[in-house]
Amino acid sequence: MRKSLALAALIVTTLTASPTAHASPSVTSPGAHLVSTIMSGNGTPYLCTLGFIVRDIRGSQGALTAGHCNRDPESGTVLQRTPNGDVMVGVYVRQEISPGFRDVGFVEFVPEVADVVTDIGGWHVSRVLTAKEIHMGMELCKSGARTDLSCGPVIFVDDNEVRFRAWDDLGDSGSPVYTHLPDGTLGAVGTLYGHSDDAAGRIIHVTLADPVMRAWGLSLG
Repeated sequence: MRKSLALAALIVTTLTASPTAHASPSVTSPGAHLVSTIMSGNGTPYLCTLGFIVRDIRGSQGALTAGHCNRDPESGTVLQRTPNGDVMVGVYVRQEISPGFRDVGFVEFVPEVADVVTDIGGWHVSRVLTAKEIHMGMELCKSGARTDLSCGPVIFVDDNEVRFRAWDDLGDSGSPVYTHLPDGTLGAVGTLYGHSDDAAGRIIHVTLADPVMRAWGLSLG
């Protein structure tokens, strides 16, 4: 029997250095660790994952991630975990959390974030796929901060969501979900926001990027 949907945010149990608002991480890219400024009940932050790199209609660069990863609605501050501590990389400027429909947010980078890599694992993300281009059985992959790369077949798709069989865990919310295209590039599919399980295993739930990016005036890169 299918279990209830779990949002893939993680309480981090390790101690880190204090965030430095004006420092810059060495690289900011899809799959990077995001850390909340708001602490959980046991005094540790929550972990999520940075999604596709995008730009708004003004040309400001940022990234998609899961909407529920915004644990600080007053400031919207987004930190990235680095070897030198947790560094501010941006702020939430828009988000939508509609159960069973969308769970996605747009993070705008601060000026100090200069070294941004848009590729995923060395693969160029060339375009965003529409729901009509995604079919049952198509292989999708996700790159998560917690569980890295996992891939599997599509089992459900509609105009706003896709589900596929692969592995994720708490902390992978916001992960970019994509497919490999025949021309050797990646097609952006959406943003991981949760999972459920049935007798056959893990099911990853994804908010499609295409309708969100069109509605919010975003483009890749």
